[in-house]
Amino acid sequence: MYTVTVILFWTSLAGLCFSYVGYPLLVHLVSRWKPSPRRPTVEPAVDELPDVTVLIAAHNAEHHIGQRIHNILACDYPQDRLTIAVASDGSTDATVREVRRFDHARIQAIPFRQRRGKVLTLVDAVRQLRSEVIVFTDASSRFDRDSLRQLARHFVDPQLGLATGKVSIVDEHGSPSESIYWRTEMMVRRSEARLGIMLGGSGAIYAIRRRLFVEPPCPVINDDLVLPMLTHLRHGCRFVFDETARAYALSTGGLAGEFRRRSRIGAGAFQCLPGLRELLQWRHAKQALAFGAHKLLRWICPFLLVALIVTNLSLASSWHYRLFLYVQAAAYLLALFGLVVPKRGRVTRIAHVASSFLVMNLALLTGFFRWVFDPRNVVWNPTPRPTREAASPILRNL
Repeated sequence: MYTVTVILFWTSLAGLCFSYVGYPLLVHLVSRWKPSPRRPTVEPAVDELPDVTVLIAAHNAEHHIGQRIHNILACDYPQDRLTIAVASDGSTDATVREVRRFDHARIQAIPFRQRRGKVLTLVDAVRQLRSEVIVFTDASSRFDRDSLRQLARHFVDPQLGLATGKVSIVDEHGSPSESIYWRTEMMVRRSEARLGIMLGGSGAIYAIRRRLFVEPPCPVINDDLVLPMLTHLRHGCRFVFDETARAYALSTGGLAGEFRRRSRIGAGAFQCLPGLRELLQWRHAKQALAFGAHKLLRWICPFLLVALIVTNLSLASSWHYRLFLYVQAAAYLLALFGLVVPKRGRVTRIAHVASSFLVMNLALLTGFFRWVFDPRNVVWNPTPRPTREAASPILRNL
């Protein structure tokens, strides 16, 4: 029994370290040996750019949707090749009415009276679209003026089926508000793209060639993970991660909002596994290994944390294990300290990092139990974010 406990302790610790430190470093270093992915050597002419539909799945987004449409119209993409479609997932407010107020031939509302979840709404909306390329985004994010052109130019290559951009998190003043976790995540996605590994996109900005779009075999919550991955797995098409195609998302407004968002992601994470069973095919071995290291291992980290505490308590009779138990206790106390103090100075910033780590894993654990008790629930509640009027002039200009 002692041997089993020791093995479980060190396995849990190794899994946590590899998930948050080892894999990001490994994939970053390996990707540096790879040549840079192909980019258009010459910017395509206007008449070479594809017809694009920007598709927004919205639920009760009346306070955001008008601002979002104005932001997309302000992009420098040719207006005769741009369509905006807003698919309303059972909205009970004025979302559809706000869209129809534009009275524009290339701005359409696709209302669905019954609320069925984001992915089913997107799937039914895609069936009604005819553009060559569909850009998926949400109601509360913003594009840079050139983001659509930067993303769509890659589809001049007929072998390319997917493109995703970079998402920056900003606060209500327009200042960067990205956590260490998010900066690391963007670095990992960039590295994976260089290695030819597609593990989803960013919900604020990703694009799929319409004829390659694959409908998921079962309803899920996490569209930005499942839809790009299914397209890549089924068709083996090329894809690109373009950091010049930028989207901005307002921060969730504290750890409480982040907890709700992560809990939803956690529930959707386990829910999506049956729909990604194509990963089990040998030809997707590289993809499957990356998925296990980057996604699956991250999702089970809450259980590894619990196992680490329990086994450490069992082994505390040995002085070196007892020392590690003190380190764990100090880390959790630091995380609790970060929950109640403002972020001022180096110590409190470190405390907030510990708090974010704790909250994220508690949210994933909550999401797991949400999935266990209600595995078929795909209804999503969009994360509340400030409207443009409540944000700074920097954001209002996006």
